Amino acid sequence: MKKSLLILTAALTFGNMAAAQTSATASAPQVPALTDVPAGHWAKDAIDKLISRGIILGYPDGTYRGTQNLTRYEAAVIIARLLEQIQNGSTTVTDSETVTALQNAVQELAADLAALGVRVTDLEENAVSKDDFARLEERVNGLGAANGDPEALAGIQAQIDELTARADEYDALRADVDDNASSIAALNDLTVLLNQDILDLQDRVTGIDAALVDVDTRITGIDTRVTKLENAPKFTVGGTLAANYGRLALVQGTTNFDISRLTNSTFAAGVFDAVANSSKVTTHDIPQSYGSSLGFGIKASQLITADGAVIVNNAEVNFGTLGLWDVNFGSQPIVVVSNALADGTINGQKFKVRYDANDSLFKFNDYLFNNNDVIARSYGIGNTNNRRGIVATIEATTLPLNPTLTIVTGNANGPAMTGMIPTVSANYYGIRAGVKPTGIGDFGVSYAQVDGFRSAFGVDFNANLGPINLLGAGVVSSPNNGTLLTGQVQNYWDAADKAGYVEARADLGMVKFGANYRAIDPQFAIVTDPTKDFTVANAGMSTKNSMPYTANQVGYGAALGTNLGPVALGAYVDSSTRWIPAADGSDRVTGFGVKAGGKLGALELVAYYNSLTVGGKADNGAAIATGYATDNAYLTSNYNNNTNGAGMGIAKVPMAMTSTVGGQLSHDGAAENALVKGLNFTIGDAYFYNTATNSLYVYGDYTGTLGGFTVNPMFRYRLVTDASDAAAYAAAPTAANAAIAGSSNFNTIKYGVKIASPVLTSVPFQPSLYANFANRISNVGTGMGIAANGTTTTELLGQVGIGFNNFIVDGVSAKVGYSYYQGFGIAKPVPNVGAGDFAFVASDDRIYGTRDLAARGAIKLDGITTQLAWSGLTANYGVFRYYDLANGDKAPTSVAQGFKVGYTFKF
Repeated sequence: MKKSLLILTAALTFGNMAAAQTSATASAPQVPALTDVPAGHWAKDAIDKLISRGIILGYPDGTYRGTQNLTRYEAAVIIARLLEQIQNGSTTVTDSETVTALQNAVQELAADLAALGVRVTDLEENAVSKDDFARLEERVNGLGAANGDPEALAGIQAQIDELTARADEYDALRADVDDNASSIAALNDLTVLLNQDILDLQDRVTGIDAALVDVDTRITGIDTRVTKLENAPKFTVGGTLAANYGRLALVQGTTNFDISRLTNSTFAAGVFDAVANSSKVTTHDIPQSYGSSLGFGIKASQLITADGAVIVNNAEVNFGTLGLWDVNFGSQPIVVVSNALADGTINGQKFKVRYDANDSLFKFNDYLFNNNDVIARSYGIGNTNNRRGIVATIEATTLPLNPTLTIVTGNANGPAMTGMIPTVSANYYGIRAGVKPTGIGDFGVSYAQVDGFRSAFGVDFNANLGPINLLGAGVVSSPNNGTLLTGQVQNYWDAADKAGYVEARADLGMVKFGANYRAIDPQFAIVTDPTKDFTVANAGMSTKNSMPYTANQVGYGAALGTNLGPVALGAYVDSSTRWIPAADGSDRVTGFGVKAGGKLGALELVAYYNSLTVGGKADNGAAIATGYATDNAYLTSNYNNNTNGAGMGIAKVPMAMTSTVGGQLSHDGAAENALVKGLNFTIGDAYFYNTATNSLYVYGDYTGTLGGFTVNPMFRYRLVTDASDAAAYAAAPTAANAAIAGSSNFNTIKYGVKIASPVLTSVPFQPSLYANFANRISNVGTGMGIAANGTTTTELLGQVGIGFNNFIVDGVSAKVGYSYYQGFGIAKPVPNVGAGDFAFVASDDRIYGTRDLAARGAIKLDGITTQLAWSGLTANYGVFRYYDLANGDKAPTSVAQGFKVGYTFKF
């Protein structure tokens, strides 16, 4: 009974019945104040609701007695009051759950009352009246007086008492039955009504179930159709329209010059530069013309052959235009295929295939078909060193060892692959099969050929054997003389150029080891300039130089490093000769070095020692040059040219492959354990003991924010002294001795900063600003400043600009900037271009020019640039001036003017 009544009460309080009562609460009787239901009790709101509806009233003494058990009588009263409200319509029941709870409570109470009736009937059948008790008592007393047996009398008296108690119970039960007769009748009537409601609800549920079956059938049909649509082939068209018009040309003078030195690190970087050499300072940018281009493509997916053997997941063909703007193109504008690609499966084997009209990218290993780069075709001799071809890969799981096959074919022009003069083209093709045995590593074999030039075989591997990693590659490349096709394997081998190396590395936790052997034919050198190097064999038929060991050497090396917490230890040994060694051993280069010290996070302090011999004789090994060309001298070695250096990236001994002793303190601001993020610095002193030359070097930079501004300061100082050369020049101040002294006694100071503000959104037009500054001064000896004798090299760069990021009209930006550069004592004959962009590189002496006091180049550049942009439309304008100060020009030697309007639209 308690359970059914609890469920019923919850339904009445929180269900639809309660919702139906909300409109009548205003007229509900005032809730009696129950003295034993404290405020904040978890059941108080529910009790107040039931009392407000007159379903529960509490006891006459004003208590609720919430911990007291509920009797059947009390339950009957509660249900009767509820039924009365349902009958008069003040409370409605609309949901099946409440109906079911009410029915269960009624039925349970009815059952209890029926059981009570059985007990009453039983008592009625066995009942005796009070008159019977009186007559029985009188007889007992008579028997007692006649017989005088006390025990018998006591037993009979007990029976009489029991019967009296049963009679009293009967009277009480009869009163209860009489009192609840009307409630029982009402409950029976309500049960009939509830049963009818339940039958109606069941009919409605049956109808809904039938409707749901129909809906499920329709949904299943829609799912089937959607699945078919999802798996159907899909096609889309997209692309980019880049409309540009403009020109950069001289308006005064005849000397073309580079303007990237002015625009790099500004908003105008790359805008006016040579298309193939964006932001490079080593080539001049004038003249330039800017035209339009249109690119668009078609994409498809989920293409399946009729037999299902070939599934193309994704495919696309991209197109470009030629001669869209230039009337001198020679013909009407034409549409060409730029590239096409697809991926999917063939009989369950994954594949990828790609076609490129320019710069087809592929690589077999570091020494064979290493053409995984985009070539800058800028040598003024046409579209050279290009590759047009197809690259396909397939995971051949149906073949033994499940190899991954890479197949390439196409056409190339230029000596980087053909070995012939520029613009002469040849077909190429090759295949590489790579396998990955479980838990071991990667192994590959390859074949490559360029028609009429060379053919080559290659192997490469990267295997793990426990803690040891083995890495290596080998190539045999021979002129395509047909000897292999005629079965003359030995002749092919003898005529071939060969390259190979193997490295073994082991990381044992606290200690790292490494060892290598290499033998690289000089014919594997990479062509760097097709205007000059087309006679180089280029045996690897490669355009990219990622060779870990340079060409023309046979050698070996070993290295050791540690991970001993705060202890830093390292050592290396390396020895090599040329590919064809000198008979007298004069080309044997052998180096050895060690370091020891401590480290804290990314901060390391070490002392180091290096020893170098060349041809058995001690050698400084320092990278130096004569004629005052001292930039970066005495900082590196002429014999440490391999990618990872003599220590294989393990030993990390400073000044490796030199004859030095010194110390160094350094911090890597990019390391995870950096003490100060963004702070990089190196402070060291190296003493070249063979020539008593000392090299002090201090440099560093920092990248961070200050008050929302991005700040990037840098600093560099170098001092090289050689007492013997200085003394020789003091004793005999000849030009020759001056050049020698200037190469080994000099100092350089370089400093600068880049500052950029955030967009100042609270200021009108939302401006942002930048200011860049760099200066370097190099002198002979230890003196600083500008030397009176003309032996000073200086470079100065300044750039300032402001941008309005919301200019007058929302979405419009306007920018203007000014840049200035001057250099004295820099290399000629082409000071109109730079040697490289080192303006904000702290580890290099230079800004743009190389020091050369013999040539005494002196130039000045300045320029103003502006830009207006809105919604993909940009307009740029600039004026640039070049002064050849070495010729005493007071007026600009050349003046260039450029403008460029462009709009890029993607669809």
